[in-house]
Parts: sequence; C-alpha cells; structure tokens
Amino acid sequence: MSPSLRHFACLFCVTLATPALAQGPAPTVLDCTGPFARTADERTLAQVFGAANVERADVPVGEGNTEPGTVIFAKDPAKRIDILWHDAYSRPNVIIIRNGSTWPVAVTGLDKPVVNGTPLTEIEAMNGKPFTLTGFGWDLGGYANGWDGGRLEKPVGGCNLSVRFDPASDAPGDALDKVNGDVEFLSTDRAMRQTRPVVIEIELGWPQ
Repeated sequence: MSPSLRHFACLFCVTLATPALAQGPAPTVLDCTGPFARTADERTLAQVFGAANVERADVPVGEGNTEPGTVIFAKDPAKRIDILWHDAYSRPNVIIIRNGSTWPVAVTGLDKPVVNGTPLTEIEAMNGKPFTLTGFGWDLGGYANGWDGGRLEKPVGGCNLSVRFDPASDAPGDALDKVNGDVEFLSTDRAMRQTRPVVIEIELGWPQ
C-alpha cells in the first residue's frame, strides 16, 4: 500500500473511531430507520454496528459490475449487509441482504419479518395478494418488480422493499424452462409455483 493510501486508511479509521461514535445497541431486525434512514451516513453505521465492523468495498451490482459502497460484517456471511449510497457515503441508495445473510426485515402491519429462505408462496401470503417477478436464468432474474398494492409495499420506515427469488435446486426442468428469461410472471403462475422459489436476496431502497 502506498504512503498516500495508508494515510487515507488511517484517516478513515480515526474518523469512524472517534469517541463521539460510541457504539449503541445494534438492531436485531432491519428496517428503514436509524442506520438505514433516508438521511443516514457511514458514521451512523459505525455508531450502531461498531467501527471495526464497517468497511468500504466494491459492491457487486450485477452483470459483473461493482460500485463503491460500504459493507457491514464483511467477514461474516450470516450477518453481512451491503450498502450503496446516493452521495459520498451518505444517504443510502440500496441496502442489500444477500443470500446466506440471516437478517430479518420488518414490514409495517406484519408480525412476521421477511427473511432469506422464505418460500414464494409465503411471501405472497404476507403480501396479501399476488405480485410480479422476473423469470430466472439471467443477471436480473427472480426479482419481484412490485407488490401491486400489497402489504409488502410498506417496509418500516417508508423506503422500498424488493426481494429476489431462486428456484429449488431440484426444480422440474420442464417447469423451469417455462419461467426462464427476461419475462415477467405472476407469483400465481403454475410453472413458477412448480419451481418452488425461495428468497435469496432482500433489498431496501431509497429513491433520490
């Protein structure tokens, strides 16, 4: 590492470790308040999760591309959270809970949170009505494009919720062939149901 990079890294560590950022109680359920509120920044993350658990990294955004962002618990897949920002490490754009991360996400009016591993049929029941998702087998496959006025339109705090599904590893090949590709399907689609999709990624997003 060059002297200039070492100097920058040390400045970043000092900034996060300032006594004004004493760590408070970390949340057990995520939502769009506190460290992920519309006006939050990287210093807020350090205050809540601990400066040692917050680091800058290139965050994957699909199709082999990355964007500069922040990662919480980067070395612990079960606790990892990726964040992309609207500004220079302030104002969250997208909070990503990837496959393997066990963080639950709270939804207004629901006692049960959204978590990775939840079956499509259960997500539909939580939403209170069918919803639309993209077909599988491509970089943006399996994403719920909207909740069609259902309950999942309202994660706690007022941001937007999106989830990504993947079919079961032993999904019937004929059913999977029918729901592959850049096409939209209803969650009630027969072939889609036969592939037994489960949530593999959760995103909380703040528009500009």
